[in-house]
Amino acid sequence: MTIPLYCYRGQPLFFGQGDVIRYACLSPPLQAQGEPHAGRKWPLLIYLHGSLTTPESLYLSGRDLFALHDTFPLSGDPEVKGFYVLSPEGRRATPWPSNGPETGSGFHWDEWYRDPSRNLDALAIDRFLNQVIATGRIDTRRIYVFGWSNGAYMAALYGVWRGDRIAAIGQYAGADPWSRTPCPVSLQAPRKVPLVLLRNLCDALVPCATTSAWVTTLTQRSWPFAFHNLGLLGAVTRETRCTLRCSKPTGLYEHIRWPNTDALKEMLSFLRRHPLP
Repeated sequence: MTIPLYCYRGQPLFFGQGDVIRYACLSPPLQAQGEPHAGRKWPLLIYLHGSLTTPESLYLSGRDLFALHDTFPLSGDPEVKGFYVLSPEGRRATPWPSNGPETGSGFHWDEWYRDPSRNLDALAIDRFLNQVIATGRIDTRRIYVFGWSNGAYMAALYGVWRGDRIAAIGQYAGADPWSRTPCPVSLQAPRKVPLVLLRNLCDALVPCATTSAWVTTLTQRSWPFAFHNLGLLGAVTRETRCTLRCSKPTGLYEHIRWPNTDALKEMLSFLRRHPLP
């Protein structure tokens, strides 16, 4: 159900969860490597990969985000450069059938089991997060979660479920996990955790209409959020209309390719503005 990971410029983490070994990578920014650290603490971004991929996607599709973790000023402290990235691995499984696009068997996050105290993936993230915080190098007011595709849905769930620890949420090519079939439920949120959404105007797996519905839900609930429309090649665009001529091949490509560096900086800038209260 899981496989060991190659952690480029990072540290592999693992533990036994029942009869399954859970894996993750921890990647420090350059400034945090070696000694001394002069008492500095760095922000932490939890990266949740998409369906059929692993945390190693951060070094391939997500390489622009990985490059930013060395230098982007995600901290409120001007002396702190970059941020840690914790990249847990989902489990190989088959999602529940739904009335939307399905990706079949492969690595997924279980966004369909909505018990925050018993969801095995949420508990695995908790375990890795506790291990990272125990290093003493993490600014606990600046722990963020960001996910892509299936990981974006899980990021919203986990961020809200752990709103006492997660400062803000970033999503790319995701939407409302509570509305997902076959078992939609009402959104229960003890804290409205700030959220930023990067959405494709053409996307075959998370259609523009689906993200528009999520924007409407967040607006109606007076949620603290922002969203950015992405055109072709992952650039932020002023265009607001869903792409009318969105062929399936183009929509699949747009879903798989990541936002460009400028779009990722917009997402990180939103997170930076929202430390834990």
